Amino acid sequence: MTVLIELKEKLKEFYGSCSGIVLPIVKFLLALAVFMGINSNLGYWKALNSIYVVLILSLICAILPLNGMVFLAMLVIIGHCFALHMVIAGLAALVLLTLWFLYLRFVPKDAPALLLTPLASWLHVPSTVPVAYGLAGTPLSAFSTACGVVVYYMCDMIHGKMEPLIHAAEAPEITAIVQEFFNGLFRNEEMLLVLIACALTVLLVNAVRHSSADYAWQISIVAGSVAYAVIMIAGSLALDVPIALPMVLIGAAAGCLIGFVLEFFLFGADYTRTEYLEFDDDDYYYYVKAVPKFNVTKAERRVTYIREEKQKEPDLTDEELDALADLGQAEKTEDFKDFDEIEETEKTEETEEIPPLDEGEYQDVDYESMLEDTLKDL
Repeated sequence: MTVLIELKEKLKEFYGSCSGIVLPIVKFLLALAVFMGINSNLGYWKALNSIYVVLILSLICAILPLNGMVFLAMLVIIGHCFALHMVIAGLAALVLLTLWFLYLRFVPKDAPALLLTPLASWLHVPSTVPVAYGLAGTPLSAFSTACGVVVYYMCDMIHGKMEPLIHAAEAPEITAIVQEFFNGLFRNEEMLLVLIACALTVLLVNAVRHSSADYAWQISIVAGSVAYAVIMIAGSLALDVPIALPMVLIGAAAGCLIGFVLEFFLFGADYTRTEYLEFDDDDYYYYVKAVPKFNVTKAERRVTYIREEKQKEPDLTDEELDALADLGQAEKTEDFKDFDEIEETEKTEETEEIPPLDEGEYQDVDYESMLEDTLKDL
């Protein structure tokens, strides 16, 4: 566990220092996956199927905000529908623009949900997005995931029903195309079932995650994944809608896995060190539950190596050693001679006698006049 926490901290530091590079790369990869998913399911316009066009669009999305990526994905879907039939393109544009304006009105910051929900459905793990947005989003994220479900089933309906209708022996009338389009979209019981399951999963996970119970995030992940599987199975039995039960169970397991990964990076609370605090002011009593996060401080260690290097004595012959010994003895004797000379000079300087004064020098001095001059000065 400690190794994982250290890895988490290193990834956070790396993203904090290199976010200007990492974020465009992630957006490029997301756009590449979205455009390739659209082309694999529709793919009617050959120019948009070119890998060079997909790479250029992905590079443009790397520098655009996520809402710009959503808008470009809408244009690609409409372009493929236009290559199939003009009326289908108009109907698809009507549905997509309606979802676009509703999305901008209620959840303008949930662009990844609109992009990831169809992508997860194409990968047969649709429950991963509701669980993830129940943890990291708000209750309104249920609306953004529902919009993504509608986009996925609209593309699936165009590929499965509208294409055979257009390529039939007799050219269909416009009214027949419109009727078949709306019937295939709004009377699709499987789409309604998945839409309800995704929306309820988001709401359930978000509600449990915000509770103060211990291990609320883990409980919400398991509860949301199980709820999605139960709703799908019960709904298929009630509405007589055929579903692939193994894929539903695999999707629920994938939702649990993604949820626990997000919980580790976004939450990571250590419930074994929970503290309960109580205090009050003039108006209220406060009861606080404090749950610390997992945190590992990596100590910096400095190792200093101390090595004693022994100096090697040069290899000398016996004659050279004797010569060095004689040289040292000669230097000592010279030092002693110099020391004796210094002592003799000091002694001679100390024994110098001061010559006596003559008697006439101090007998001729007029002491009385000197005393009077001194008194006058005073």
